[in-house]
Amino acid sequence: MLGRWILSISLVLACGSAHASSRAESMFEELNKDFGSVPRGPTLIHHFRLKNNTSETVHISGVRVSCGCVSASVLKNQINPNEETSVIAHMDSTRFSGSKSVTVYVTFDKPKFEEVRLLVQAYGRNDFAVSPENFNFNEIRRGKSAESKITLRFYGFPNLEVLEAKTESHYLKVNYALVKREGNDVIYEATAVVREDIPVGKWFSDIFFKTNVGSIPMVRVPLNVQVESILTVSPANLSLGTVKMGDSSDRKIVVRGTQPFTILGVEGLDDNWVVKELSTEKKEVHVITLSFKANREGDLKHKVLIKTDIPESGTVELTANALVNR
Repeated sequence: MLGRWILSISLVLACGSAHASSRAESMFEELNKDFGSVPRGPTLIHHFRLKNNTSETVHISGVRVSCGCVSASVLKNQINPNEETSVIAHMDSTRFSGSKSVTVYVTFDKPKFEEVRLLVQAYGRNDFAVSPENFNFNEIRRGKSAESKITLRFYGFPNLEVLEAKTESHYLKVNYALVKREGNDVIYEATAVVREDIPVGKWFSDIFFKTNVGSIPMVRVPLNVQVESILTVSPANLSLGTVKMGDSSDRKIVVRGTQPFTILGVEGLDDNWVVKELSTEKKEVHVITLSFKANREGDLKHKVLIKTDIPESGTVELTANALVNR
């Protein structure tokens, strides 16, 4: 009887542990990242995205790794319900050759202790190289197409052919062409093109090149792109700090677009603010002068909307605040 009782308790504890683990794991979009075949040299980066899908605030107390060839960090440790963050893994391909698997341990201490294991894998090789290391678009404006080029060099495969280029996003198109076949070396050039309607934000993706060589069937090349809005405003946060009653000051706001536009109006301000020098011309850069006069005490905060005649995404937002006292 005692043995059965101990066995029952053990099963209950095991089930409870499995439930706790699955709850934390369910926050992650994925638990494994396989970079595939990679040239030795570049640092491989992957964002393990997670969302707090519970009703309680979650806190990540630490991140550790099983190998020094990988470092990991978390963008935001405290995640409120429905908020998102990422655990970022950096894998140094100069520190291994052949197959490598590394575990990233993510420890949660609130609302209770839980630990999630993330797996990072890659196969380091010396028989091909990518230059530059990734497709990098830096900052581009939404509404305008952009392209980035890389060169693929294969060593020791005289008959190698790139058969296909696969992308993870329909906002990307990839073209490739053979540049040179000389002795045992083969060189390809590839161009990635971003569509004009790609959403605003920071994007990380992968391009996979399929070859006809069994020992190197797929080559991964990462892609990074920062997409800016059609409209941008500077400063996005207009803070006047502490202002005395009766004081006044002017501030200039710069609104830029990817095409000429007209400002239709500014909404969200109260009687402390006056809009001055608002041009009715159609141009790519507008300067708006806002005049502030403190006629009411308090912590004044406003969400300001600048509306334009651009059909899509034609509104840009900024915050304006001031602390008024005597």
